[in-house]
Amino acid sequence: MQIRKINKPRSKRTGSWVRVRGGPVVACIDMGTNSFHMVVCQATPERDHFEVITKVKEAVPFFRRALSAHFIDDVAMRSALRILKDMLKKAIENDATTVIAVATSAVRESKNGEEVLQRIRQELKLDAKMISGKEEARLIYLGVLWSMPDLSDTFAIVDIGGGSTEVIVGDRIQTFFTESYKLGAARLTQRFFKKGEPTESSIRELHDEVRGVLRPAAARVESVGGFGKLIGTSGTVQALAKIDRERLKRPYAELHGWTLNIERLESIVQYLEESSLKGDRIKGVSADRNQTVLAGAVVLLETMRSFRATETVVCSAALREGVIVDRFLQTGWLNAGLEHHRDPRSASVHTLLDKYHGSFEHAEQVARLSSEIFLQTRGILHEYSEEVGHLLWSAAMLHDVGMFIGRNGHHKHSYYLIRNGGMLGHSEEEVAVIASIARYHRGSEPKDSHEAYFTIAPEERKVMWDMAAILRLAEALDRSHRQVVKNLSVVIEGAPGNSMLAATMKLNIDVVSGENSYSEAWALNEKKSFFEDRFHVKLELSVGAERVSAR
Repeated sequence: MQIRKINKPRSKRTGSWVRVRGGPVVACIDMGTNSFHMVVCQATPERDHFEVITKVKEAVPFFRRALSAHFIDDVAMRSALRILKDMLKKAIENDATTVIAVATSAVRESKNGEEVLQRIRQELKLDAKMISGKEEARLIYLGVLWSMPDLSDTFAIVDIGGGSTEVIVGDRIQTFFTESYKLGAARLTQRFFKKGEPTESSIRELHDEVRGVLRPAAARVESVGGFGKLIGTSGTVQALAKIDRERLKRPYAELHGWTLNIERLESIVQYLEESSLKGDRIKGVSADRNQTVLAGAVVLLETMRSFRATETVVCSAALREGVIVDRFLQTGWLNAGLEHHRDPRSASVHTLLDKYHGSFEHAEQVARLSSEIFLQTRGILHEYSEEVGHLLWSAAMLHDVGMFIGRNGHHKHSYYLIRNGGMLGHSEEEVAVIASIARYHRGSEPKDSHEAYFTIAPEERKVMWDMAAILRLAEALDRSHRQVVKNLSVVIEGAPGNSMLAATMKLNIDVVSGENSYSEAWALNEKKSFFEDRFHVKLELSVGAERVSAR
């Protein structure tokens, strides 16, 4: 007999108070393994769609080496900086007010990937972020939703990139399955076709490898109910569709929405295999794509076979368009029936809290108090942006999820669960900072030997330390887990940062009628020193008309 857990009703959930910036002209640079793509888009006043102003593409063959070397060398770095500089200039010329760069497999898997992004941010002042495979899949999904408004029921998406292949199954409201596999066209070409020369045995091994990797995925997709239509995105799929158009003598037919059935794809794969074995150039495919199109074609064919799909419908939008859709949705510049996807960051926090059965009421109370302290001390004790405020809110919501593993050392467990929780809507760097803030809501101060400290970028360490100090205060103010603090106000007297005479920071709280704050006052006394040291203040607590010294 199956036992169903009955959850008690919960109050209405609130999301992060932070507003995302971006609009009405936004540029996105997709730092792919094979090539860098940029799209510049402008939101319309009606907020029902956006216009593509310009697109730019440039091949980055040097980046491919990172897939096997797991290191981005100086040649690749210089090439990337030159391309990004040119793209950034074009974006500004087209009046882009926000330029976002997202890095995928090549950077994600490189030992110096974070250093590469730091250099890009420092030298070009470009908002460059690393995204996880699951976040990449979410953004691809958004790109498809926007570009195919008539898509209905349950569908699947396969996106074959240079370093990875993303598989998504969902409908217009939500996804049921998202996964990223190391089945990129460039990666498989390097692995199976030594010196770029396929053999009959290496081609067979490639087919077997892709089938083996996708077999569990096919079983999971079937377990969630399967799908009705398969959508194919990105360069490899479009290159195969162009070959198909030429064969059908329809070279100028619209690529977006083109349908490639499995029989014609099998014929194309056979042609690619025979041509590659002979060393012939593939007609109708760019010189750069020629090197990887066979491996990509095998991935698409084996995906269709594994998922029992008879045809693939081509979608010209993918990751970069998904980033634009995501930014316009979050800033309120796009509706288009996609309101369910407006706040992915808050949704991912709530999903992780649910997954590990966190105390929702305690989490929301600590998040609320953290936000109040952050906002009321902003401009006095710190100058952190709203984006940092979101990191604090997220860490506050998730600080206790480690209780799922055990009470002892639960702050360390929280770090692990957040870091590996697949938080959508966030970059990998943001997830690392959120996890580290949560890690230090209790216990010792950050140390160089702690993974939560040395694995985040040096410029983020001060942010993490300061936000952890705020979180400690907020967590102390709900020590009893009874949400007794109704209102909180901050009054600062003196000059913060003056080493000769520390300022006084008064926390004034109103307590819920019939409750007391003895536990909260005790906890604040225990945790105050971390905050006092970081912000150079002396802390006092006032409860209603009664003054309680936090010393």
